[in-house]
Amino acid sequence: MATKLYPTVQFKPGTYELDEFDCASIFLLVGTEKAMLIDTGIGIGDLLGAVRQLTDKPLVVVMSHGHGDHTGGCGQFEEIYLNEKDWSFAELENMEMRKGYAALIAKRQGGLYAYDPEKDILPWEKAPRRLPLKDGQKFDLGGGRVVTAYDCPGHTAGEMVFLDESTRTLFAGDAVNCNLGLRGVPGDPNFVSVEKALGYLERLYDMRDRYDGIYNGHHDFRPLGCPLAEDVLPNAIDLCRQLVDGSYQPVTVPAAFPGQPDRVVVKKGEVMISYSEEGIHEPKA
Repeated sequence: MATKLYPTVQFKPGTYELDEFDCASIFLLVGTEKAMLIDTGIGIGDLLGAVRQLTDKPLVVVMSHGHGDHTGGCGQFEEIYLNEKDWSFAELENMEMRKGYAALIAKRQGGLYAYDPEKDILPWEKAPRRLPLKDGQKFDLGGGRVVTAYDCPGHTAGEMVFLDESTRTLFAGDAVNCNLGLRGVPGDPNFVSVEKALGYLERLYDMRDRYDGIYNGHHDFRPLGCPLAEDVLPNAIDLCRQLVDGSYQPVTVPAAFPGQPDRVVVKKGEVMISYSEEGIHEPKA
């Protein structure tokens, strides 16, 4: 039987963070009529079974973006919402990728986890039906709990964030974190310039009176159940502005995973942004 032993924290009423063994953070929001699952991780263990230990309400499953460490667990669900801009590249079922990523995380963290890769990372029985996810789309979970999805392209073209004003919480996927990847280049089908990403990060900052904390899709730079530090979003915005106006100072930092080359990034406080020189500005028409 697949494991359900995800470290789990209830950090606000009806609001849970499930740690998929350091691979990803998965969030469960429970209203009076429905529950929402934000992301499904790389697909280790029995996520649906773990969710059903917390709520029996009908589930709405939404994806922050199409990367496999957020969509790899979708196979347990009938349907998912995903921005159509990420449909073309989303690796919804790739066993080699899923097992490889989990192994990289385990090696980097040096952790012992409550799962067996051969028993807990399994092929899907079927693929979920994909439904479009759009800017401003609202999901009413009942009891006054309405979650709104907002575009925040940058990490991917279809990156989304989710604002739950009832608990004043912003769920940011990989749109905001301390290790922000904005490495796309013109010509890539998923390209988003740093210049364009900056505008959407500024929009999130302008919405700051509507939330008290930002929870990204990995807890490697924050404790489980705790938000990112308050300076993360302002620092990310400042670094993007430096890239756009040319005032940035590149620094070299160690590789994210063992065996990979060091990275050249821009850095402020705990925040660093990976970038490509040719991907900083919007292409000229």
